[in-house]
Amino acid sequence: MTVREAARLFETAGVARTERSITNWCQPNRTGVARLDAYYDPNERKYFITPQSVELAIAEEKAKAAKVNEPAEPFGKKSADSEPFRVVPKDAESKAVPESNDDEGRIKELERENLDLKITNRGKDYLIEQMQNERNKFFDQVMAANRKVGELETKLMQLEQPKD
Repeated sequence: MTVREAARLFETAGVARTERSITNWCQPNRTGVARLDAYYDPNERKYFITPQSVELAIAEEKAKAAKVNEPAEPFGKKSADSEPFRVVPKDAESKAVPESNDDEGRIKELERENLDLKITNRGKDYLIEQMQNERNKFFDQVMAANRKVGELETKLMQLEQPKD
């Protein structure tokens, strides 16, 4: 599977990761071990990842998230009349409209596509600017050469005139 497909699997599993982080996981770390089993195809210039390694990485990420979200031991004595630090009102919870995973995935895909198009347009603008600069330099060189040819023609005409 490709890096993009792996990112979608992470997203559907509830542990979204960027394509860049997945690409980094395909490359060996300081100890020479890659987190994902992958093959880089130089012709297509992309990684192909084994589904088993993606499933293991998803399981590891879920385990990390569960470990981080474990409640810590309470500090001090908790009285019955104390309120939690940040309480969300009940009516605010009911007003929140959850988006489906399909909509979120589509939005993220469109945002990625938008970013790719912005980068492409910047690259095109840069290339066009470079070509215009080269064209202007070339035009200046042609004009200078044309002037030189005119000067040489004038000198040649002066040499060919009969002397009295």
